Amino acid sequence: MTRQELESLKIGYVPYSTDLTHPADRRRLAAWAFNKGISLNVENPLESDILVLSNAANFGRWLSRATQPVILDLVDGYIGERPIFIKDFARNVLRSLRGTSNLKWITYSRHIRIACQKSDAVIVASPEQRETVLNYNSNVHVILDSHSELSMQERQKNGQISNGLSSENKKYLLWEGFGYTLKHFRLIAKELDEFLSRGNWGMYLVTVEVFPRWGGFLGKIDSQTLLKKWFPKSWEHIIIIPWSIENLKKYAAVSECGIIPIDKSDKFAALKSENKLLSMWQLGLPVSFSNIPSYLRVARASNQSLFCLDNDEWSEFLDSLLDLNQKHLSGRNERRVYLSKFHTDEILMQKWSEVIDGLTGKVTLNLGSHNQASRKSTLMRPTE
Repeated sequence: MTRQELESLKIGYVPYSTDLTHPADRRRLAAWAFNKGISLNVENPLESDILVLSNAANFGRWLSRATQPVILDLVDGYIGERPIFIKDFARNVLRSLRGTSNLKWITYSRHIRIACQKSDAVIVASPEQRETVLNYNSNVHVILDSHSELSMQERQKNGQISNGLSSENKKYLLWEGFGYTLKHFRLIAKELDEFLSRGNWGMYLVTVEVFPRWGGFLGKIDSQTLLKKWFPKSWEHIIIIPWSIENLKKYAAVSECGIIPIDKSDKFAALKSENKLLSMWQLGLPVSFSNIPSYLRVARASNQSLFCLDNDEWSEFLDSLLDLNQKHLSGRNERRVYLSKFHTDEILMQKWSEVIDGLTGKVTLNLGSHNQASRKSTLMRPTE
């Protein structure tokens, strides 16, 4: 596609956030649009040449109204999860109440399967997810998140922040994520509680202090309350840091290493892409992580298998942190090489362009100036 054709292309987008600040917006389609100097129509998405639906969209509603090619951007492994009926049904009920599904689908996974079948292209976040979607659509592409906002950090020598919470000899682990993913700490709670209670280590959790239970319909959950329950000996050594880009970069720079425990028995979580792992590498952190399929694949390709842990290997890893040789800090060059070969913004932007370009044959482009009077929507640009 020529530059002129690209600039004349109108792309409608149903986002997570209308200002495009949600991570699933700004790190994905909005990052590509900003890179290419293209505006996304989020006010009236149907007034477009191509329509892109995020996972926050009511797929059935938009697909029934769209006359242009439609792209689904699915970043989670709902199709491969195969939940029990009652869970799938309840999920659809909650999403219907929130306006992102409809009771007629009965289950949410049925809604997604039909949406994949009716779409012109589907974008997923890992090869593992792609395999599950290929059963319903042959035009499936893998595109990871852009992590350009997380520049490589140089770890501060003594790992300290003058906030009154750190002692001079204390070292810190780091974890970041949405509140609802804190549940995976139950996998290693006993071992981690014992380790942190020794007093020389602490842990920063860059997350939210309170998060909704079942979409907010069953109240809220206090993160600190969970920590006190799971870590009775060491909760005072765990510090919750309000999530922000600035805080994530700041506390990554003073942490020894990141950890990503994931309970593999949770099929939805086991189909997660490597996005979180690569984001921590982008921050300059060595990371130890559970061996879900995507992480195991990346570990083997980057010579980081030492840090890819099965459920029963976390205790040994934590004990190794006491080793003065600090093996957990090795492999920095391998991580840099992997990112430079497989996870640059140039690679990601090209993949988005290829998906869009592949659908332009179904679009009649007006290479002249658009009639601005007919475009009632406000065209949004991603927040820098």
